[in-house]
Amino acid sequence: MFARELADGTVLMIEQEDHTDLSAQFAAHWGNNEFSRPEPYHSVLFGTIYHDSGHREMEADLPIDVERGVPYAIGRTPPGLRKNEADVINAKWIKTRDPYAALLVSMHHAGLRKERYDTVRKRADDGQAPVPQTQGIDSAFGDLADWQQEIVNELGLNDARARESFFHNYRLLQVFDLLSLYFCRDGFKKGEMQNVVLEQVPVKAGSDKVVDIRLDVTGPNALRMTPYPFDEPSLSVCMKTRVMAPVLDQPEAVAKEQYYKARRVPLICNITS
Repeated sequence: MFARELADGTVLMIEQEDHTDLSAQFAAHWGNNEFSRPEPYHSVLFGTIYHDSGHREMEADLPIDVERGVPYAIGRTPPGLRKNEADVINAKWIKTRDPYAALLVSMHHAGLRKERYDTVRKRADDGQAPVPQTQGIDSAFGDLADWQQEIVNELGLNDARARESFFHNYRLLQVFDLLSLYFCRDGFKKGEMQNVVLEQVPVKAGSDKVVDIRLDVTGPNALRMTPYPFDEPSLSVCMKTRVMAPVLDQPEAVAKEQYYKARRVPLICNITS
């Protein structure tokens, strides 16, 4: 769950599967003359759609942050409430349908604990670039568990070229995830969208070339991305959110009811070159 406090005192709540749906919109449209489209397309898209579905195990319980009167959000959830095994369970569920997507998703979650293996990252437009580290493809594949290594063998990813192609898609998933997180939480300051830069974005499979993509705010619901990576000259994306008033000094059941009744509000943005 994500939460953004709004100026009127209400809270914008976003469920993880709405975050992943927005990520998938970016994945579905990624690719043009400059940027290569994800391949295998359907496997990358499937993995993106379900990459955070493990969080539904906790969201289904809807634990309430009593101090704030809303459901617990990322960054505030006590360790005891987290379902740490749910990400692996989710990846293994994906494996029954698409092993490639399952490996992509499980590597994504392992990488979150290691700065995304020092690949794609976000910084404020006026911020300092982080000092590059030494992680990368070797570290990512070195972290694989036995069941993941079985997928590597099954898909023939022991070959260096095949690994590079897979790792290109891993980095793309980080781009799709970070773009969605921009709207969920990271791209706002005092309620306003901010200019940011995505660093080290891969350009084409089989190439070492990376670029920095600027996200410049051009209106209340509009962004310009430079260079522009999508297959349409103007891309409109949408994410479902819930707006609820915090429920203070009431039983948790009351806060849960208000969450379920909360007004659904589409967050829409038009992205151009």
